[in-house]
Amino acid sequence: MGINNQYENKRLKRLFLSRLLGSISLLLVFTWFSAYTAQEHPYLLQQAFFLWFILSVLQAALFSFPRFTTGNLLCQLTSDLILIGLLIFGSGGLTSPIIFLLGVVIITAGTQAKVLVVLITAVLACITYLLAIYTYASMYNQEISHAHTLHILLQISLFFLAGGIMALIARRHADLQLERSHSSSQHHQLQKLHNQVINSMQESIIILDEGFNIQDFNDATVRILNISPERIGQSLYSILTIPTSISDFVKHNKLDTFRAETRHNQQFLLLTLTRLIEKKSAWLMTIVDISETRELEQQLAEQDKLASIGQMAAMLAHEIRNPMQTISQAVELMDLGSNDKKLEHIITDEISRLNRLVSDMLDYASPLHPSAQSENVKTLIQASISQIDLQNQHLIQFSCPDESINIDADHFRLVIDNLLRNAVIASPDPSSIHVTFNLKGDEWSLSVRDHGSGISKELTHSLFEPFQTGRKQGTGLGLATVWQVCQVNNWIIHIDNIIQSGACFIVQNHPKRKKMLGEKKHG
Repeated sequence: MGINNQYENKRLKRLFLSRLLGSISLLLVFTWFSAYTAQEHPYLLQQAFFLWFILSVLQAALFSFPRFTTGNLLCQLTSDLILIGLLIFGSGGLTSPIIFLLGVVIITAGTQAKVLVVLITAVLACITYLLAIYTYASMYNQEISHAHTLHILLQISLFFLAGGIMALIARRHADLQLERSHSSSQHHQLQKLHNQVINSMQESIIILDEGFNIQDFNDATVRILNISPERIGQSLYSILTIPTSISDFVKHNKLDTFRAETRHNQQFLLLTLTRLIEKKSAWLMTIVDISETRELEQQLAEQDKLASIGQMAAMLAHEIRNPMQTISQAVELMDLGSNDKKLEHIITDEISRLNRLVSDMLDYASPLHPSAQSENVKTLIQASISQIDLQNQHLIQFSCPDESINIDADHFRLVIDNLLRNAVIASPDPSSIHVTFNLKGDEWSLSVRDHGSGISKELTHSLFEPFQTGRKQGTGLGLATVWQVCQVNNWIIHIDNIIQSGACFIVQNHPKRKKMLGEKKHG
C-alpha cells in the first residue's frame, strides 16, 4: 500500500500541475473573450478567478494527506466542473463554445484508473451542464424549445457515453495497475528473500567485474575475510592472495567454473570461480573456510601414520628375530673353529638386512619438513648412483642437464635412492637401468626405468601404501616413503608400467599434470 500511495500521489501532483496551467489558460481566454461580449454580470469573471484560487489552495492542501488520494482526485475534478459551469453560464449557456470541456474532464477522470470516480464525474458533468444552461435561460428569459431539448438530451447522452467508455478504460487500467502492483510486491518479496538467503549462507559470495574489482558481497564475506563494506569497488587482489592457477584460468577461460585453494592469514580457503552471463558482473566467486577440514585431515594422517608405525614395529620385531638367530648360530660355529667363508657372508648379509630394515623404518617414521634451496641436480643424481652402485657393476645410465633447481636436496635424494634401489633389485643386469631428468623452465621431471618383469596389475593400485611389496625380503616402506616425500613437496609420482619390459617411475613438479596411480588412497 505504501508503494501504491506514493505512486498515486506523484500522478495526482502531475495532474494538479497540468490542470493549473489549463485553468489559467482557460481564464485568460475567457477574459479575452469577455472583452468582446456584453456582460450583464460584470463581477462574474472576478468571482471565477477568486473561486479558482480558493479551490487551488484547497487542492494543494489535500496533498498533506497522502492516503486521501481518491478524495483529492474528486476534489480536483469537481473544482474543474464548477469553474467550467460558471464559464458556460458566462459565455452564453446553451450556446457556449466551451461545453466540450465537460467531456474533457470526464476523459481526464478515466485516465486515473478509478471507475467510480469516472461515473461520479460523468453524473456531475451532466448536472453542471443542466444547471449552467437552465440558470442562464432563466436569468435571461431564454426559451428552451423542443429542438433545444433534443440537443440537451443528446449532449447528456454523449457525456454518459463518454463516462461509460472511460469507465471501461479505467477498469482495464486499474486491472493492469493491480497486476503491476502485485508483480512489484512479489518482486520486492523475492528480492528480500533472496537477500536473506544470501546473507544467511556460510559461504562467502563475491561479485567481481572483469578486472576482479569487487561489486558486491554477502555477510559471510565480512566474517571470513574480515573486510568492511567500504571495500566495494576495490580490487580483490588487495585483499586476498589469488592463486596463479585462477589467473591462468581467467586468461584462457576454457571452462565455466574453476576451483583452487589459498591461504589467508591462518585460514585454508577453497575458492570457486564461475563465469557470469551479465556484462557488468563478470565473475562470481564463492569462498569456503576449509581450515577445520584440513586440520582433521592432518590429524587423520598422523593417526594413520601412528597405526602404520605400530604395525611396522611388530613386523620389525619379527624380521629382526630371524637374522639375529642366524647371526648367533654363525658366531657359535666360528667359535668352534670353523673357517668356512660362507659364515662371514651370512653375517654380513644379515647385518645389511637389519640395517636396511631399520633405515626404512626411520625414513618412513621421521617427520618431513621441506626446506628448498638452489641445488645442482646432476650432482645429486651422481651421488645417489655412486651410493647405490658402489662398484659400478650395474652401469646405471643417466641423462641430466648440469643445472641448479630450487629443491630440498635430502628429500630428492630420499626419492631417487629408493627408486634406484628398487630398480637395481628388479633388473640387476648391467646397463639395464636408465635415469632421466628433464628441465623446462620451472617444471622438471625425473624418471627411473628398469628392465625387470614389471609390476602386476594387482599390486599397481596399492604399491604406494605401507607394507605393500612384491618381494619376499622387501619391507614395503620404500615406495611409501617416496609417496610421503612427494606429497609434502607437492610433487607428483606415477608409474609407466610395461609388463615383462620393466617399469618406469616418474616424479614431476608440474602442477597441471593429472595425478594418476596411487592417488585413490592418498589424494
